[in-house]
Formats: sequence, C-alpha cells, structure tokens
Amino acid sequence: MRMYSPEWEAIKDFDFTPRMADVQFDLEGLEIPADHGCALFRELLRHLPWLADTPGAGVHPVHGAPSGRNANLVINRRVKLVLRLPVDRLEAAQALVGCQIDPGAGPIRIGALKPRQMTPFQTLYSHFVAMGTDDEAEFLDRARAELAAMDIRCGLICGKKRQMATPEGTVWGYSLMLHDVTLLQSLKIQEEGLGLHRGYGCGIFIPHKSIKEVVAH
Repeated sequence: MRMYSPEWEAIKDFDFTPRMADVQFDLEGLEIPADHGCALFRELLRHLPWLADTPGAGVHPVHGAPSGRNANLVINRRVKLVLRLPVDRLEAAQALVGCQIDPGAGPIRIGALKPRQMTPFQTLYSHFVAMGTDDEAEFLDRARAELAAMDIRCGLICGKKRQMATPEGTVWGYSLMLHDVTLLQSLKIQEEGLGLHRGYGCGIFIPHKSIKEVVAH
C-alpha cells in the first residue's frame, strides 16, 4: 500500500513528465574517502562511460560516518550509491550491479539497485554547490542568476564552505538550501541541478523538511 504523501497529492494533477530519476545501489565495502567526488566518478566511468556525455547525469555524494582514524567514511548497510539519470538510462545503469570499484580507500562492490522517483518538496538542499568561486557573496549572486535563468526566484541559505580535490585543482563551493520553491519548480531544480561538476556530486538537490539544519551539514 502506498503511503499518503501531501507533496504528491499536491502535484498529481500537474502536467509534468519526469525526465530524470534517481537509482540507488547497495554497497559492500569498508570505507570511502571523505573527499571522493572526482575519484568515484572516474571509477564509475570505467563501467558506465556514457555518464560523461549524458546531460544532467550526476553522482550523489556518498554519506557515511567518519571513521575517526583517517579521512575516510565508513560504509555500512545504510550507505548507498545514488545516481541521478535520465529515465531512458535507468536500464543501462544495471551494468553497474556486481562491479567492483576503488575510489581510494579499498575495493567496494556495487550491489542491487532500486529506482526512486524525485519528490517535490518546497525546501531543497545540496551538500556541495560549485559556482566557480570561493567568495560567498559572488557564489550567491551566481546561484541567483542561474535560478533566474530558469525563471525561479526563491530563498537561498548558504551553508558550510566546501572544497574538493581534482587533478585540475581544488574545486570550491558551499552547501546550499533553497526554500519557498513551488512544487513544479522543485522538480525542475532537481532535474537541472545548479552550478558545475554534477558528476563529482556538486549541485544535486534533494528534498529537505526544514531550513534549520543547513548550517549543521
């Protein structure tokens, strides 16, 4: 039985055909580097080379508890790999099941997958948005301009400053919360993302139930 969702009840009669969806994979391994965005993407490209040329495709940051011993995150049964993909690529993503990757902290086996629809919430959160600057004021100006180009005007709350190592140099950005977004705009933002480096886990938004927690992330 499907549970009641006020978000889906509010949008069920809207004329919206989703182009993107998330696909979630189980992981079997010990640890993954906390700064894993670039290395993880490169490992995934060995098995899904089309990821690099697929507009809108992204790799969610992997969230795990700090190991406390090094700069790694611990992988347990709750830690998942999630890709945001065009709906016509979901079947092709099956090729990842059973593959082994190593983003830098030992081998990880990719397990069973499960597709997930995106949910339209009025508050969205991204762990790391990269706008090509480490200056907070300029970051927010660029984010507002990109949203305006999508005909979206909403509240922005800039959170923790982030950095990511890549072979091309350090990528800087911030966590970002968007609030007072209409439900259709929410789905549009989730499908489009914001800023640079979607493959590295940047600019990918997920629903968030409160604006109070952004500083803690």
